[in-house]
Amino acid sequence: MTSTSKAGIFTIVFGIACAVIYAVCTEVNLPVFTYHPATGEFGLFYDAPRRGPAMFWFGWILTAALGAAALAAIATFVPEPWLQRIVMVGVIGAVLYLIIYTVALFTYERASIELEFLTERWWSAALAAVVAVVFTAFAPAAWTRRLWPNWTVIVPVGVIVVMVYYLTPYFTR
Repeated sequence: MTSTSKAGIFTIVFGIACAVIYAVCTEVNLPVFTYHPATGEFGLFYDAPRRGPAMFWFGWILTAALGAAALAAIATFVPEPWLQRIVMVGVIGAVLYLIIYTVALFTYERASIELEFLTERWWSAALAAVVAVVFTAFAPAAWTRRLWPNWTVIVPVGVIVVMVYYLTPYFTR
């Protein structure tokens, strides 16, 4: 087993976490600060638009960078095989969540009876987490070692695909 240096672990975890945290920040609007270009003012965290639009992008970037740096710093103290499994659970869980929730919403929209529970996100997330943990527990260690450095490309590309999907309505009006 090749061991990754502390700087390598920090870099890999930062690259993965920054992309994921950024996507979450844009979805639930979690900026560290808000910039109001019309007045040239800054507001702490989410600050509703005043005169003119508010800019949250810079705040989302800072939130993602600070969160990723904190997670990456903590990750340098975790044994590498555990870290590889944790990252694999997270990635597989995220992909499964997207698939399960999409299927649930598709089913809900086409059902002839009321299936309101399918619109709740928590059960899709819980099912995805359980399946990801079980799959990763039985996955060979060679898979986690081989995929470990590649997650820094795979995860951000996946986040870009999700962000393009989310932002498509803004560009197709």
